[in-house]
Amino acid sequence: MTIPPWQHGQPRGRFLTGAFSLSLLIAHSTVYAQTDESDTIPRLESTECVTEALTELGADCYTFHGYENWDEPGDNRIQVPVAVIEPENGEAEEVPVFFFPGGPGYSSLGLRDYMEQLRKDIGNRTLVTMDHRGFIHAEPALECPDYAAVSPYHNIIHTPAIASSLKPMERLEAITREVEACYQKLTEEGIDVAQYNQYAVARDVDEIRQLLEYDVIDAFGSSTGSGTVLSFIQYHPDSIRAAILGWPWFNHLRNRPPVDEFYTAKQTFTDTLALCAAEDEACREMLPNWMLALDRARRALDGRPYVVDVGDDANHGETLYFDGAAFLDTLYLMLPAAYAELPSILADIEAGDYARLEEFFLIEDYDPEPEAPNYALGYFLAHVCSDMGTNRPTREDSIAAVQTEPAILGFEPPWVCGWWGEDGAVPAEHNDPPVSDTPALAIHGQMDPCCGTRWSEHVRKTMPNLQYVEYQGLGHNPVNECRSTMINAFLDNPNEPVDDSCRNEVELEPWIIEPP
Repeated sequence: MTIPPWQHGQPRGRFLTGAFSLSLLIAHSTVYAQTDESDTIPRLESTECVTEALTELGADCYTFHGYENWDEPGDNRIQVPVAVIEPENGEAEEVPVFFFPGGPGYSSLGLRDYMEQLRKDIGNRTLVTMDHRGFIHAEPALECPDYAAVSPYHNIIHTPAIASSLKPMERLEAITREVEACYQKLTEEGIDVAQYNQYAVARDVDEIRQLLEYDVIDAFGSSTGSGTVLSFIQYHPDSIRAAILGWPWFNHLRNRPPVDEFYTAKQTFTDTLALCAAEDEACREMLPNWMLALDRARRALDGRPYVVDVGDDANHGETLYFDGAAFLDTLYLMLPAAYAELPSILADIEAGDYARLEEFFLIEDYDPEPEAPNYALGYFLAHVCSDMGTNRPTREDSIAAVQTEPAILGFEPPWVCGWWGEDGAVPAEHNDPPVSDTPALAIHGQMDPCCGTRWSEHVRKTMPNLQYVEYQGLGHNPVNECRSTMINAFLDNPNEPVDDSCRNEVELEPWIIEPP
């Protein structure tokens, strides 16, 4: 799971139906379904860079042409932008680093600072980065702009999944109707959505590796991109030397029942309170019941929700409702920024004082027409649901889960896949634990409820050469000097233990015992 900065602005699109949809299907299909049998597939063509950031970095840019369905090649083709960025001194190490973006579907090709950080991480090595199939710079791009308004991952805190109503089934309906509409839109465009998964992406990347004439690669995954790295290891084990699993979110674990995953992630909140109580006696005095504080705050908000009116005029006016489930969902996203004041916020809520919740729920940032400009949101849904294979929940499974725990509406997205139209085209073993001797380094942030060290503890049972580190005080996509130092050292000697003594270089924020 990549959690980007909040993005706002573009008006929502509308779902197209009837004859106009058919004309769109025909026009779209002629763009990416190439029927000239003289074309070589797969192939890599030198092209202009798709973003200014890549041009500024001096990248060599290409377009990769492949089959949408590698197992049964047909007329449908995909095009993927690929960029090769050499180190500044021009003397690269022999093995390049391929970056696997996360999200799923978050394009970093236009973000120069992001790519500069990757270059710092990997040192004197060639960086190969790309948008995977279905991303915004790929063809076809799996666009479903209406989903931005309801997605818990892109509208973030003010999404209908969290704040539109106090009735969970009403919130569920707001999301699922857009999931169904997205699936219908993409299939009417002639896209075989079942092919947009980690199995197919791993094949794309290995074809690109061969066309660039690299014998093996090192892989660097970001969030769900780390899950794609595991699929690459699973299906192309001879093509990889070593792997960086950045803040990893692995599909074979995220696809477990969402209620199970929610309560496992919730434990991170309690661990944070335990840390405060252990380090600061004043914290223990303020919150003597810290083990029960989260549940008590939740009950308080369920009994008296925080309600606020937002919007500047009658057209954009709206009422947002924040109950106990909404509080936990927001904390899941906000913990890295809010952990120091969490104990005192809980004490305030239990006492009936909601004065600080306007800031906590980012009310000033409310936008009635959100967008996710770096995402092709149809790809987000296709990837999440396709990688579940036959493990997709039914609608009845998800409804029962929401009735048991309404907070999963704003939690991980796999529960929506009961409303997606088909299983992904993945092998039966796709969700099996990865079995490999490939050396790997996993990176975690202490304040990341999504993707903590429990993921690595599980994977190391079948990947014995996995090392992992947790960076103090940091969240998802932790950035510090230690990260770059450790990645460089690991890539130099993947089979040697990495010195993690710098993992606590970022100090914890002082605990806020009383409201500021």
